[in-house]
Amino acid sequence: MTMATMTSQHNIYPLFFTLEHVNNGYILTARQVTGGVSDAGYCKEVVSEDKINARIGQLLHVEALSKEIPVVFHVEAIGEGTYQHDPEDPADGLMEAKLAYFHFSSRCVQEGAVLLLHFTDSKMIEVYGTEAERVAKANNLPLLRPGGIPLLQFPDTKEGKVSITSLFDKPTLVEVTSQKITDWYKSHLVQMEKKNSKTSNT
Repeated sequence: MTMATMTSQHNIYPLFFTLEHVNNGYILTARQVTGGVSDAGYCKEVVSEDKINARIGQLLHVEALSKEIPVVFHVEAIGEGTYQHDPEDPADGLMEAKLAYFHFSSRCVQEGAVLLLHFTDSKMIEVYGTEAERVAKANNLPLLRPGGIPLLQFPDTKEGKVSITSLFDKPTLVEVTSQKITDWYKSHLVQMEKKNSKTSNT
């Protein structure tokens, strides 16, 4: 197995794709697998009604899962193209790691609470996804979209925390650092099982 192949396999999660239902089936926009040679771009494809379930199954890469190691899939459907890729502002590896950590940590937040990541190194507090978009629209706040992912930031100051308390019901802050998230993300990447392949001489 080459290093390029291993890199591409380790980058299949988190998985982002958009789906649009049209007359002749679905338009699916998903990240390409480049083999690690270049940055992964996004491509569109038309999938017929009878093949869409199988195509989504392929995107999940279930064959990549290691035996007896459970993996949590966080599925979030948003009807306004929230995760549509913007080629002018691509998501970087840290942003994907942040989002994965955010979704993973959200499982432990009590019902009705809103999770925010408190970065003690950069002195910023961040919230992602639909909640970030809802609060930004309702209060005319600047919303960032790195790679199409809604991101709302607040400074780690007394004023910033007052704003958070006034904007969110039951805000729950989780203290992290960029390095901690990067290390967590690397340790939770799905490890691909090496397949035994026989090479035949021709």
